[in-house]
Amino acid sequence: ALLLSFIVPFVALAEEGKRVSSTTPRGVGGQNFCQNVDKMTSQITEHMGKKEDRKVDKRDDKRENQLEHRGLRDGKLDDRRGDRDGDRTMRYDKFYARATTTAQTAAVDAFKAAVESAVNTRRTSVDAAITAYRTGVDALLVERKAKVDAAWATLKSATDAAIAKAKADCVAGVDPKTVRQTLIDSIKAANEVFRTTVKSVGDARDKVKALKATRDAAIKAALAAFKVAFDAALATLKAAF
Repeated sequence: ALLLSFIVPFVALAEEGKRVSSTTPRGVGGQNFCQNVDKMTSQITEHMGKKEDRKVDKRDDKRENQLEHRGLRDGKLDDRRGDRDGDRTMRYDKFYARATTTAQTAAVDAFKAAVESAVNTRRTSVDAAITAYRTGVDALLVERKAKVDAAWATLKSATDAAIAKAKADCVAGVDPKTVRQTLIDSIKAANEVFRTTVKSVGDARDKVKALKATRDAAIKAALAAFKVAFDAALATLKAAF
């Protein structure tokens, strides 16, 4: 998605004999190129600026959606935990109601303490697994953003340099056809460097999958440990009754 949002404009520049872009004013080709170089190059700069603005807006929207999604998941998790807390309380009350001796009441006390401790341990482990996963994902996003932004800055710098050279060559009296072709070749080369660099950044999906697998394994282990602790506490409680 990031790559698609960074499609560089003016691919038509790479084609000899064609107009620079669909928005280029008439008469910029051939010997008339230098007469219109300021207007044409300003359109290139303006278009790249719009591309960059859309890139930033899209990235911000994606981040906002990600944080909103996390907030919803956290809210649902808190709700489930609250429901389970209430359910355990009712179960403890039923056990206390069945206790007819001091020893049985003490056994319920011990069972409750053991279960609550196991619940807290499970929640701590699950929360840690979720936090580690999110931290890892965020780090991948930051790393990719830095690399793509650097590639974009290089592209922009190269484009600005190509435009500056075209204007200088026009002032110096270089043949307009030569100036135009040099600009085409320079922007084409800058675009190719950008595409190659972004492609080399790679896809983070495999790394995200690995982080997710680690998170899921940690949560599974936490649930298994809780079950062991709960079964042991329940067995002790049953023995007291």
